[in-house]
Amino acid sequence: MKILSIVTVGGRHIEWLGFYMFFMLSVQSCDTGFILPLDNNKFSYDVSLSEDNMVKVSSMYFKGWHYLLFDLKGEYVMNPDSLKLEFCDKNIAIGKSLPFSETNTYNKNNTHVKNRLIAVQLRYERKDKDQVLDEPLVLFVLPSNFIMRNDKRVLTDSLRMVLRRPKKK
Repeated sequence: MKILSIVTVGGRHIEWLGFYMFFMLSVQSCDTGFILPLDNNKFSYDVSLSEDNMVKVSSMYFKGWHYLLFDLKGEYVMNPDSLKLEFCDKNIAIGKSLPFSETNTYNKNNTHVKNRLIAVQLRYERKDKDQVLDEPLVLFVLPSNFIMRNDKRVLTDSLRMVLRRPKKK
């Protein structure tokens, strides 16, 4: 009987140890996203087209990547090839990034979308490899035919976004 008692008490300790390890690993592996402010210290740029149609543009940092987010309310036509991005530093090269939402990746022009959150993962690198990115990058989203409604551009002004990496605590 004494052996059975030791096994059941030891089993509880192992069970608690396993629960504690699982909890610590799940807390440690969680990565949070950060919404980045625009130039005017607001967190989004709202384009109101009518009562039922609105586009909200914002920027986010998540798991080491910067994202442009376009929250579309209503029906739109998207042209992925027309997205124009520019950095203030001319030594930054922008990679090809296709917009996506949930399970759809958009790579064709004249794609009709309705009530979607479209994300564009920003891929960029320095042309001169010897310098390190110390200061935050400034990204300009230029007016383009990326999102259209009734054959008119939705983004008619340049948007300025400061891409920062959150500081570790």
